[in-house]
Amino acid sequence: MTDTSHTQLEMSPAEKKKKAARQSIKRSSRKREQQERQATGRGRMAQPVAVRSTETSASGIRTFSVSRYVLGYVVSGTKYIWSGDMRYEVCAGDVFFLSKGVHYVEDAPDSRKPFEQVMFFYSSEQIGRIVAQLNVEYGIDIVVCHSCEECLARDYVIAPGWSTVKHFFASVRQQLKEGYFEDNAAAGMLSLTLLVYYIVACPEGCLRTRVLGSSDPEKELIERLLQNYIFSKTTLSELALVNNRSLSSFKKKFKDYFHQSPHKWVVGQRLMHARLLVISTKKSTAQIGTECAMPNTSHFIRQFKSMYGTTPMEYRRAYKVEEAARVETDEFSYDDDPIVE
Repeated sequence: MTDTSHTQLEMSPAEKKKKAARQSIKRSSRKREQQERQATGRGRMAQPVAVRSTETSASGIRTFSVSRYVLGYVVSGTKYIWSGDMRYEVCAGDVFFLSKGVHYVEDAPDSRKPFEQVMFFYSSEQIGRIVAQLNVEYGIDIVVCHSCEECLARDYVIAPGWSTVKHFFASVRQQLKEGYFEDNAAAGMLSLTLLVYYIVACPEGCLRTRVLGSSDPEKELIERLLQNYIFSKTTLSELALVNNRSLSSFKKKFKDYFHQSPHKWVVGQRLMHARLLVISTKKSTAQIGTECAMPNTSHFIRQFKSMYGTTPMEYRRAYKVEEAARVETDEFSYDDDPIVE
């Protein structure tokens, strides 16, 4: 028998749980990173990644799963971010921030141009190095005084672009079209540094708060643990072990960061995903509940109704009626408003 086998036999039940939780989290993290690589077309994720994407037709509601933070800019068209049962618009010229995890988005072109966006994917370590560089090398005193429900409780921020940042993204867009960032490891970091400087040089606000907050490695770890936990069988106690905390300490730290209990946050995330499946698929209530880690159908229906005021199937019927009315209105507006060249 090898030393390794002997060590495994000597592991305590708590250590076995901790090891199993870590393996589960690693599998989820690798899956999300693989999805992000496919979305960005990049094989390596060591440096910040700049991406330009376009859509010539409406994409429909889809999941956008990211293992790193995202700073983006809508060049043309409209991006919709779904949160709960609300849909928020990111118009052309707006800047948006997305935290790690699963988002529900819809990219729609306008009547004259395709949808186009430019995005930077980055980690807390990278943003931390940028903030330290701006502080130490350039003497920029970076503090965060602003906080509100919008920037603390939500996993996204939308802000109108200003002239400096609009010129910045116009330049990055052109560089991406010319292949400037390909095989140029320093380009992403240099461009992201300049973008962060433009953001921290602005007055206090939600965008500035969230970007600077994404440099907190402890918060990032807890956020990543919970994002990977949403649809897994890992328990909160096991997550606390992975975080080297007691369960009570883990819950307290999570509440300090996200202003609600881990359980409430996870249930909310599961129900948000369930709502997306309700309106974008033909799956049954039981199938959706199981897919969202809520296999008890009766319990799932009660939770859904508590959050959205109606059962999943009633919500689906009401959404179809509302969507049909909206499409009819959009078609009328399109015909009534001729394209201006």
